[in-house]
Amino acid sequence: MFSIDDIREAVKRKSMLIIVGRCRVEYEGRAASHLGEGERLVIIKEDGSILVHRPVGYEPVNWNPPNSKLDISEEDGELVITSMRSGERLEIRLSEIKHFASFDLVDDAEFEMYASEAEMKKAVLADPSLIEDGFKPVEDERQAFGSGRIDIFGVDLSGRFVIVELKRKEANTQDINQLLSYVESLERELGSRPRAIIAAPSISRQATKIVAQAGVEFRCLTPRRCMEVLRRKKGLDAFLKER
Repeated sequence: MFSIDDIREAVKRKSMLIIVGRCRVEYEGRAASHLGEGERLVIIKEDGSILVHRPVGYEPVNWNPPNSKLDISEEDGELVITSMRSGERLEIRLSEIKHFASFDLVDDAEFEMYASEAEMKKAVLADPSLIEDGFKPVEDERQAFGSGRIDIFGVDLSGRFVIVELKRKEANTQDINQLLSYVESLERELGSRPRAIIAAPSISRQATKIVAQAGVEFRCLTPRRCMEVLRRKKGLDAFLKER
């Protein structure tokens, strides 16, 4: 058996937590969402990231990135896990816990990337939903005068301009500063401040602080996932060519 103190201690120790149980989820941030009660897998990692997985699909239905602030409490017989970061709040209420485990994992292996940044860009242009639903690329390698070239320039579902910077490795402070220079250049040119999105497999702790302060958005996008998109597209193109 375990207690709420066991979970708190595991979080404090920066262990990886795995919880299986019935829960409902509320999210408030750039948008808002509600997920009714169901049986799900909750993962809390040592860097503070948290993911909620349904029984099917490989992507989490809800998540918060590394360095989120976690709070563990108990209300009305339910375990309440709250994750907060710069205006975003994810609340998970577990009414029943079927399994709980914590692990102090060690992983020093080198991670090999599957795609170049150029291939990641091709994948996003082929499937813009990799960035977000409703994103529409307008131009790639757009010149930001005095700053360099923007990976992808587009508009979101509401029609607001969006700058996307792609990185195949962990995004760092230099990457964020470069992206902000694009933002300032485009703001002078267009007369309105575009949204700024950095898409990478992960983001450094220091860069996370700058992101929160500057209003930059982080999207977890891996080269492997981009390669999957390109392979599907290649297969579809071959199929259509044969018809």
